[in-house]
Amino acid sequence: MSSVSFMRVKSLIGALVAMFVLWGALGGSAMAEETGEAKHGILIVAFGSSVPEGQEAISAVENAVKRAWPDTEVRVAFTSRIIMRKIAREQNRVIDEPAVALAKMAYEGFTHVAVLSTHIIPGAEYQDLEAVVDGFRSMHSRGTKAGFTYIGLSLPLLSNANDFERMAKTLTESYSNEGRDGAVIFVGHGTHHFSDAAYSALQMALWRVSPNFFVGTIEGMPSYDDVLAQLRKTRNKKVTLVPAMLVAGDHAQNDIGGGEDDSWRSMLSKEGYGVTPKFQGLGQVGAVQKLLIDKLREAWGDQAL
Repeated sequence: MSSVSFMRVKSLIGALVAMFVLWGALGGSAMAEETGEAKHGILIVAFGSSVPEGQEAISAVENAVKRAWPDTEVRVAFTSRIIMRKIAREQNRVIDEPAVALAKMAYEGFTHVAVLSTHIIPGAEYQDLEAVVDGFRSMHSRGTKAGFTYIGLSLPLLSNANDFERMAKTLTESYSNEGRDGAVIFVGHGTHHFSDAAYSALQMALWRVSPNFFVGTIEGMPSYDDVLAQLRKTRNKKVTLVPAMLVAGDHAQNDIGGGEDDSWRSMLSKEGYGVTPKFQGLGQVGAVQKLLIDKLREAWGDQAL
């Protein structure tokens, strides 16, 4: 995390601590504690999307979580303030950022909360979320009534060695038809953060299953040129482009499958490949939803539901 980002989160947590101490004194967040009843909740955190296709993916994950925990309240928070402002302006709908959503849950008396990260890799955005959760966790350890009795945070989809094998199996099975007819390229966002190496690790795991599956990124490694160099070594003439992102939002509709000259679709078409883009985020894939549910179960730990 950059020093600027860290200071921003640190300042926010400091302000929230002060707010919760006040609320605790007013008795707001101590409601469940006074009755002795535990109140469980789940907060799903996504970058967010303002386009219908992207919102469908987030809703699909939300519905999967509700099916897994039908008696637990589930809420959603976005990390992109730009998207939150756009939705408020265009759809007259308010979506909170994680710190605000957790603040409201604490005030409403939730005692046990699990936060579901929908991040693909543990990059800077995940670290920012981790700092927010740690801030709320520290409130209870300091003896205030403002925090939660328990708060857990799930790991991103690609966090350890087992994750790469599970994701490779999930993706190759979910797109087996496309993989039999040609190459399948999963295109992630990419980052300058060191966690970008997760995409290369996923590529190795995919190749252990089939040589027809590739991973590339828009802003990281492997790059478009890296993927093209490997693709040329195969006999594939048909390519399916799949966003390796939770939602098929702006990047999927423009950078990956768009009609501009610099989109992956256009560049591969100029190379002579028949290209079919899939405007579907990973959040809409049932098998990926299951992986997220597994991560959320781990975040609950030994907390009884």
